[in-house]
Amino acid sequence: MGTPVARHKTAMKRMRMSRPMERALADRVVRDGDAIFDYGCGHGVDVQLLKAAGYAATGWDPHFAPDEPHRPADVVQLGYVLNVIENRQERQDALRRAFALAQRALVVAVRVDRTVLAGDEFEDGTLTKHGGFQKFFTQLELREYVESVLGVKPEVADIGVA
Repeated sequence: MGTPVARHKTAMKRMRMSRPMERALADRVVRDGDAIFDYGCGHGVDVQLLKAAGYAATGWDPHFAPDEPHRPADVVQLGYVLNVIENRQERQDALRRAFALAQRALVVAVRVDRTVLAGDEFEDGTLTKHGGFQKFFTQLELREYVESVLGVKPEVADIGVA
């Protein structure tokens, strides 16, 4: 039985680097010469911009880049992915898989604002009127979630918007 959630509809079409990757670059989480893997890359804008900046960047997305391999990298980005997965077990699995690929750092970002258009309660979040799903986390909830799933204490870099 399939899910009624159209996850790909939550992938933003941006013209610039995502906020999590901007922070990772500014905070030197991403360093010169690093390989970067964008787990759930959506339309692939971060991958394209990172490649243009000289980084070895690749990405995978179940809808937009399903045939790309999952690759270990110095830095793995899991940006705005956990909040669009409506299935709790699948959400945990995605976090674990991304973490297993990260050789030095895993950058995790989720939506923390609750300014989603009207929607209906679904699982542990909201089914939006566009058919997407959003699970909102506070900063503390995300930190506790990551620690409980991975067994490591995360460092909080920044809170921001996409």
